[in-house]
Amino acid sequence: MKLFKGCLTFLLFVSSLCATTISMTTGVHDFVVQDIHDDGFLGTLPSGTSHAVGVNLGVYVEHNTSKDTHIFAKAEAFLDRDKDHLDPDHYPVWFDFLVRIDAKAYSFEHSYIAWYIYMDNRQNTLSCIEREVRQQIGIGWVYDKDDFSIALNGYGGFYYIELDDDTPVARGYNRQELDDGEAANAWEIVVKYKVSKQWDFSLQKRDYFANNGFESLEQNFEFLLNYHVKENSFFNKNSALHLKIRHVKYDFTRFNQHAVDILPWDNDTLIQGYISVPIAW
Repeated sequence: MKLFKGCLTFLLFVSSLCATTISMTTGVHDFVVQDIHDDGFLGTLPSGTSHAVGVNLGVYVEHNTSKDTHIFAKAEAFLDRDKDHLDPDHYPVWFDFLVRIDAKAYSFEHSYIAWYIYMDNRQNTLSCIEREVRQQIGIGWVYDKDDFSIALNGYGGFYYIELDDDTPVARGYNRQELDDGEAANAWEIVVKYKVSKQWDFSLQKRDYFANNGFESLEQNFEFLLNYHVKENSFFNKNSALHLKIRHVKYDFTRFNQHAVDILPWDNDTLIQGYISVPIAW
């Protein structure tokens, strides 16, 4: 909780230095873990699929500089109803932080070369991700014409993941075997389409690999559908409704060193419906 408050304070401080759009978000979600296999080491896990519904709250900060550099940052907190207890000692609040900076480097007709800085952090998910940090810089090609765009991007940087200790320790692992940090690269495709003045959506696929031999680390898929509220509605101007589906598949091969895998699952999916409302600052 202290980290969330600190990041929120930092985002608001940055926004006070320049003309920035700040939006508060709130919504509901379902945190899903699929393909759970109870191999007898824990005995209490619900084999199959686990659902944890909850509520979430966040702040989004967005700014375009005078030189057309786009800066986006967010801090979100999620409160889950953790009925399945995949982690037997889980505190049912987790956090998601993100900072993304991008700008055009060189423009062509209907396309351009872009550069990126990307940093994110997930903490304390009920799928036993105690901490995950990715810090990447990248370059890509973007085709953008009318209401359609597609981006092909490559990144290089640092990848770190730490698993919560309770479930792995119960399966024969020790605390010194639960984290991994290394140089990594990522490849990404992003498709965006504006259906109408009110509706648009995006699809994003990103894969992370270790630089040493291109060992798979993680696969991300995200779908985002946005409805921009009409100006004559009872919501604030520029408010929007959002549906987000984010699926993450982890590759724990490098962790699986004992008789059983370090975790009896390798994925989580966030299904989130929320509203974003700009606030005056």
